[in-house]
Amino acid sequence: MSEKLQDKFGKKMPWVMGNQVRIPRIKYPTYREGSLSLPSPGRSMMLLGTFIFLFWLLMGGIYILIKEPSAMGGNASGAIMWLYPSTSDAFVIESIVAAVLIFIGGSGFFLLYNATKHSFNYNYAIKLLILGMVLAGTSFGILQYMMAVKTGKIIVS
Repeated sequence: MSEKLQDKFGKKMPWVMGNQVRIPRIKYPTYREGSLSLPSPGRSMMLLGTFIFLFWLLMGGIYILIKEPSAMGGNASGAIMWLYPSTSDAFVIESIVAAVLIFIGGSGFFLLYNATKHSFNYNYAIKLLILGMVLAGTSFGILQYMMAVKTGKIIVS
């Protein structure tokens, strides 16, 4: 519509609508039946909420809610203990440490995945590959050590 007006009246009134002037078009909103958009948080906030929920699940949040934890990290005499001697129970601090180690291992696998995306940048891909393998292997080793101590295969004084 605006181009037609410019073509129609531009030759008769060049001082009003010259070649440099462009009449903007107005976009009228279209009515859509039944569409309601509510404000929602950004993707980064939803991702952060998802990671916090996953951390809570890995930490044993449901177990802590259902069963009252025996203690935060000590025995009856008051000595500090990091690992509960049974595999069916856990201290809260033990659950938090295990969840942190699982997240570190997961970030190692994420770095391994990203190393495949940067295959043309060889030096960067090798750095990501080594760092991912170190993170995943270290967290797996520490978790296995924790389980060996809990089952009594390794005695720590």
